[in-house]
Amino acid sequence: MSHAEAEIDTAAIASVTVGRPAAELRSLWLEPETQSRIWSHFATVTALDDQTAVWTVPGLTGGEYRWRTMKTDETPDRLRWSTQDGADIPNVGVLTFRPAPGDRGTELHLEVRFDPPGGLVGQALAKLFHIAPREIVRTALYRFRALALTGEIPTTDPQPAARHGGTDR
Repeated sequence: MSHAEAEIDTAAIASVTVGRPAAELRSLWLEPETQSRIWSHFATVTALDDQTAVWTVPGLTGGEYRWRTMKTDETPDRLRWSTQDGADIPNVGVLTFRPAPGDRGTELHLEVRFDPPGGLVGQALAKLFHIAPREIVRTALYRFRALALTGEIPTTDPQPAARHGGTDR
């Protein structure tokens, strides 16, 4: 696999339409607790200030991966961030806000490019364990939409399984 093909495999793109104005969505995205909530299926995100955050992801075989992100570009219709030097999983993200057709709110387009540890070996491990960057990004964006529309993120945790007296065996 060439370097260009490896780069394509680690690009994750997702889009969603939210029936809210772009300014409201942008403001919600920038709230420090929003990031920790929408990415919680993948990482623990701790805001250090309004520009930087620390991300911690559990490793596949124990341990953890850590990195710090910083906003690098901000316009009314785009937010961009990237990891700082020394990141265990370097990445860059861009969120754009566009008017939805038919005055139906705002289209959000999220693109994140990951550089997994171990190069091609790390990519193979990620695929083997079903850790797909596209699904990580898509889930975060859908969780954000739910938060924007309802004020909460739906979950089935910690609901019992309704088998064997409410526990799985």
